[in-house]
Amino acid sequence: MSSNTASNMPTKKNCRVTKIDALTDNISSFEIEVLDEGFDKPSFDNLEPGAHLDVYLDDGIIRQYSLWDWSDDKTKVSVAVKREDQGNGGSLKMHQLKVGDLIVIDGPRNHFKLTPNAPHYTLIAGGIGVTPIFAMASELASQNAKVDVYYLVQKEELAAFASRFENLGFNQHDESSYQLHCDDQNGMFDFDSLIKKLPSDSVIYTCGPEPMLNKIIEVVDNNPNDKNEKHELHFERFTIATEEAEKENSSFEVKINSTGEIYTVNEDETILTVLSDNGVDVPSACAAGLCGTCITDVLEGDIDHRDGILSDDEKASNEYMCVCISRAKSAQITLDL
Repeated sequence: MSSNTASNMPTKKNCRVTKIDALTDNISSFEIEVLDEGFDKPSFDNLEPGAHLDVYLDDGIIRQYSLWDWSDDKTKVSVAVKREDQGNGGSLKMHQLKVGDLIVIDGPRNHFKLTPNAPHYTLIAGGIGVTPIFAMASELASQNAKVDVYYLVQKEELAAFASRFENLGFNQHDESSYQLHCDDQNGMFDFDSLIKKLPSDSVIYTCGPEPMLNKIIEVVDNNPNDKNEKHELHFERFTIATEEAEKENSSFEVKINSTGEIYTVNEDETILTVLSDNGVDVPSACAAGLCGTCITDVLEGDIDHRDGILSDDEKASNEYMCVCISRAKSAQITLDL
């Protein structure tokens, strides 16, 4: 994943839903326009492949959705949302929206940035994880970059972005390609064969369900390139990795650098909730370590990272953490607040 520190705190914007398109039976695209509030019409910043929005819905629900498109004047953005009938309500709330409805948006924010000018890109999209991958493919197509795209779905009628990928024209060039893989027609995708045949300098970007991501990580770890090095791998999760979610908690102290105040975080508490209870304001959204809103600089102490945002290098730096879900390994941790 890509570097992004605690300074990345976008401003909330009042917006309106201007267009809704059904892409499949359970996936819809939502075009969202920032409102003119009496001054020069504001625009969205940080519009780039991999970026996502925090969408504030009814009943205090906040959800993160990746951008797949935006207007040239940067006043309209588009996200695609899969309706999860057995989910926690966010996607249902989105699918209840109508054209003209007002919503609040925070962002965009990006923790899944494209490496510029790579010799070759491999993009792997699984299901609704296609949204940031399509934005990347579109950008790379405009640059005439060397890129191979793999779009994985259970069956063809679920491939909401298939025609859009085809229109990018990758299969018209010898050094780029696009492949739609449908499990019901083609069987399970062979990640081992794919990784083994990649150019040694290919950079991999992938987004999709956890089992797919875990398999890709495993295969990349076990199949070094012809330089005996791992391929550069970037991924974005929908949920926290299982091994992180199952960790046991222990209590520790958190110190606020500006005031010297020290608070105890018990086993059943998070840093974020303890800070909030004591009047220390930290911006937050997902409360699940997936959006990056609450990333906070750390001055002292060892971090027990449990988020799905920071890269291995960022975690190893011990310089910042997601206070909504990560904890301390040391007895005390000092935050730059």
